[in-house]
Amino acid sequence: MKILILSLLISSLPFAVFAQYNDIYKESAWAERDKWQDVPRVLEALAFTPDSRIADVGSHQGYMTVKLAEQMNSEGKVYAVDVDQWKLDRLKKILNERKLADRVKVIKGDYDDPKLPVGSLDAVLIMDTYHEMDDYKDILKHVKRSLNATGRLVLIEPIAEEREKWSRKRQEDKHEIAIRYVCDDLKQAGFSIIKEENPFLDRKEEKGDRLWMIIAEPGN
Repeated sequence: MKILILSLLISSLPFAVFAQYNDIYKESAWAERDKWQDVPRVLEALAFTPDSRIADVGSHQGYMTVKLAEQMNSEGKVYAVDVDQWKLDRLKKILNERKLADRVKVIKGDYDDPKLPVGSLDAVLIMDTYHEMDDYKDILKHVKRSLNATGRLVLIEPIAEEREKWSRKRQEDKHEIAIRYVCDDLKQAGFSIIKEENPFLDRKEEKGDRLWMIIAEPGN
């Protein structure tokens, strides 16, 4: 009886409320995520080409890593970084199943260092992960060092409209962050911001928020 009542209560919830329980990072949810993630616009922001060398920092189980690797040629490479070994183990299995392992270098990063190669990357993507980085100053320092002369950093993060004016700490407690805080971080780290897009993607139905995007280049 208790299970039946709980099932009825959950089924009566609006989708936006129920969606918070759906893990969009799992491979089983990727097809649904394709409907709103708009991967072509993310690739455009990265200035992606088939021979690009791109880091996916905060790769989780590999949604964007796989999208990038699928379109790369033998000269391209994805550096998939996460701090959780179980996520990387799952990613390796997915890459082997899809025969993409030779296009991806899987890296277990530290909380203050993604352990990227120095001066060789065309782009670094940090998507829906920056708000979790307590050591963001160190992360940005390492990211800046990893980019080549024409490289770029693409940051994509969530924020609910009603929480945009909250303090940074309160936003991070909700696993999100407003664009203004990150713009300040980037400027202090010596990046030049070349584009801001807010909102970038609307995912109110899926997660109850919107994503913003910043494209930045390392300054002199």
